[in-house]
Amino acid sequence: MKITIVAFDIWGFNKQIVDYLKLQGIEVTFYDSNGIRYIYKNKLERVKNFFSKTFLNQNIKKDYLNKTLTDGISNLDMQDYILIVNPGQFKQEIIGLLKSKASQFIAFNYDSLARIPLPDNHEQLFDKIFSFDLNDVKENNYLTLLTNFIYVDHEVNPAPKNKAFMILSKSIERELLLSRIADIFDAKSIKNYEFIVVNPSTQKVNKHIKLTKKHVPLQSVIAKMKEAEILIDLIRPNQSGLSFRVFEAMAFHKKLITNNETIKEYDFYNPDNILILNKEFNDIPDSFLNQSYKEIPADIYNKYTLRYFVKTVFPKLHI
Repeated sequence: MKITIVAFDIWGFNKQIVDYLKLQGIEVTFYDSNGIRYIYKNKLERVKNFFSKTFLNQNIKKDYLNKTLTDGISNLDMQDYILIVNPGQFKQEIIGLLKSKASQFIAFNYDSLARIPLPDNHEQLFDKIFSFDLNDVKENNYLTLLTNFIYVDHEVNPAPKNKAFMILSKSIERELLLSRIADIFDAKSIKNYEFIVVNPSTQKVNKHIKLTKKHVPLQSVIAKMKEAEILIDLIRPNQSGLSFRVFEAMAFHKKLITNNETIKEYDFYNPDNILILNKEFNDIPDSFLNQSYKEIPADIYNKYTLRYFVKTVFPKLHI
């Protein structure tokens, strides 16, 4: 069986799907647009491209990306499945070329339709469209709900050194929410927390939040999560889908603090493990901070594993 996966894989989550399929003996081709980057020949070329994309709407970096994808896909044999993640991030011509190479063409929207809409002709393009966003699925009958997945081994650290951990990328609303949480921890004299913002929108946040422009590799994030008792999950505006932080918390037996109210609708939800913050929150109860994590039943846990995700997206696989 031949499978191709196309994604903008900034954190490496889609690579987890690729690696899992390869372990099952599947022939997998992976196009990660985040890893296709044009290298300027010199400073003059960089300056020329700045003016070209500003005034002529032409961008040598995007042209290089699209040509690299087009050339690679054109040379593909016919594929049993092609999965494209967030197809709204790709040119229509590339999506059409992918469809011509696929017996089954599948889309997975790992974002809300408000942030990344599907292509206009999505119902004609795709054989199946999955979405992680519960509200989008409720409002659009062409979407099928599929959450993100547990991609790490089940592992428990009996003595984590930190109370809480959170990393997020540029998002002013989330940065300010995280700052409020840090303020609450400070007021409670909780000092052993680690909060990181990558490419911050503002400097006006709690002084104990680390601001950085450096990408933090997934393996480093995993190590930091293992050393925390509680993980923080703050969703973007207009999002109701469950982020990977939810499933990392399940795998590592971590309590979770989140502002995603739809999490109550899932079968793994337990208020002993998950604290939901409303928009007006001004405290985090000591009772939640001090109580122990409660084990999730195995039959529920298994529904959110990478194996379950793969079997759902690629139902003809025998694994």
